[in-house]
Amino acid sequence: MKSKPSLWAVRVIVLGAFAATVWLYGPRAVTVLAAKFESHGELAGPKVQLDRVGFTDRPAWLEGELLLAVAEALSPWLSDELGILDEPGSRQLCRGLESVAWVRSARVERVFPDRFRLHLALRRPLLAVHADGGEPLCLVDEDAVMLPFVAAPVPKVVLYRGGGSPTISVVYGERCGEARVRAAVGVAREWFGEVAPLVADCPELLEVDTINLGGRWAGDHPAYPEVRVFLRRDDGEAVVFGYGRPVDSPLSRVAPAVKASVLGHVLAEHPGLAGLDGGELRFKNRWRAYLKPRPVGAFDPIEPWAELSRPR
Repeated sequence: MKSKPSLWAVRVIVLGAFAATVWLYGPRAVTVLAAKFESHGELAGPKVQLDRVGFTDRPAWLEGELLLAVAEALSPWLSDELGILDEPGSRQLCRGLESVAWVRSARVERVFPDRFRLHLALRRPLLAVHADGGEPLCLVDEDAVMLPFVAAPVPKVVLYRGGGSPTISVVYGERCGEARVRAAVGVAREWFGEVAPLVADCPELLEVDTINLGGRWAGDHPAYPEVRVFLRRDDGEAVVFGYGRPVDSPLSRVAPAVKASVLGHVLAEHPGLAGLDGGELRFKNRWRAYLKPRPVGAFDPIEPWAELSRPR
């Protein structure tokens, strides 16, 4: 049972997808100006309560559990007060906020006579990383930087035992060194940036499967792709498609536009992927030969690779 969020956590907001702005209302103008022009000593000026946060808009992705998680992580640094002219305090505040894994960068701007403006660039989750047994490990952003796990509407990558170690060392705020995770991040970026926008009514990406990265599980054979993607069928179940090599592979790759075209053809014949359990996105002219009709019973997300790789 989650504890009731603080008032600040409920009211916090971030403006823009990666450059958010929050307003902290402070002292009256005349007091601020009096401190600014005080002739003796270094004065920090009247104090601004950092938990007095107003807001306007927020990015669409920062909602629900994500909003509460980010707010909770930031709240220790926004629960005190800061003098309107306290430059060392402002720098310390920025350093404190940047120590939070969710924050890429922070900057405090003074808006005289009576306000602060705090600019935050946040890290947006791209994938959820799970251990082989399904245990959630962390989220990662587009740079594979690890973030605390939150039940967020993002695809997953599972560290199946067949592809190496079933877990990783999780350090929030650091870039994940696991090759399977970084490869999955590259594919997810390519999917959302170059494949999905070209496909009308594109199915939801559920998982990026990198178990065979480098041919470590099924061997180095053209019939077995290093990367597969799982897409949501119209009934909510997953359909697995061969995707090919990772984005940074030194070997030749099928262009994202080709994969988008193939998926468009598949959807034209099978709206919502109805009646399918698998297929291939790598073959521009032979994609029909690789479609796998939905079998009786559930589809195993790992095996059999051979059934997916041969024409039926």
